[in-house]
Amino acid sequence: MQIVGELRDKRMVVEIIAGLSQIGITANSHYVSEGDIYIITVDNAEHLGLAQDFFRVKLGFKKPIEVDQQWVKIKTLPRGEMTFAMLVTCIGIYLLSFSNMGVPLYDTLFLGKTDSSLFYEVGRGQFWRLITPIFLHMSFLHILFNMLWFKDLGYLIEFNFKKNFLLLFVLLTGLFSNICQYLVSGPQFGGMSGVLYAMLGFIWVYKKLHVDFEYAIPKFDIGMMIGWYFMCLTGVLGPIANTAHGAGLVAGMLCAVGMQFRLDRERLKYLSLALFFLIFTLGVEGYKLQGRYYLLLWKQ
Repeated sequence: MQIVGELRDKRMVVEIIAGLSQIGITANSHYVSEGDIYIITVDNAEHLGLAQDFFRVKLGFKKPIEVDQQWVKIKTLPRGEMTFAMLVTCIGIYLLSFSNMGVPLYDTLFLGKTDSSLFYEVGRGQFWRLITPIFLHMSFLHILFNMLWFKDLGYLIEFNFKKNFLLLFVLLTGLFSNICQYLVSGPQFGGMSGVLYAMLGFIWVYKKLHVDFEYAIPKFDIGMMIGWYFMCLTGVLGPIANTAHGAGLVAGMLCAVGMQFRLDRERLKYLSLALFFLIFTLGVEGYKLQGRYYLLLWKQ
């Protein structure tokens, strides 16, 4: 006996049982005096899902949101120490931005000052600027969106590849995406988005190359993030560090391919795709800027 639902309205119970009968499902009702309710049941377990859908529609209930089982697995992973430390760092810096320290702190952590020549500060020993923009966020929604993604993807990578790998991964992909963004738009940008796209690209390609890997990002979410990347490139959403997105995605894909030192057809496919993303991103941003990159790559 499988329970479809519970109701107090006897008339509605009769209507539901009659409606189920019309679609070939035999249902019964059982009155429980203690709660003054009627329990609708079906004997055939194979009919339960359809019967519950009929019950839900008849009562005007919305279909419950189904969470992809891949996310269920990812969200039950233990908290990673390195991931958590980076989360706290980002949130701490964001909160400090509301204090008197905010402006000088961000000026110290941006890749450079707007009136400085190319890599001026870095060339004078301020090497931290090459990586620290990933810890800077410009609004509440910016940091909320980034940290929710970073938490899940960070825990996944740290659990499977250990914290030292995650640290090196964040540093290298953050460095690459920061430098690419800097050469296109200048030093005043921030956010973990480039690293997030690197994580996305890494997990996506690694799963493709290692089918026995236990975890995967659902196809819908991969499609959503790639769609967001293309939408941001159009410019309709305002000034966004698009080059960091594209460069991060490329860096993560290359990292997944480079985990094993061999070149087969499948790896060559993702290498080519990574190259496409990089060229396409730089090309679109260059077109929008009419070739006037921060580091001028061609003259108008």
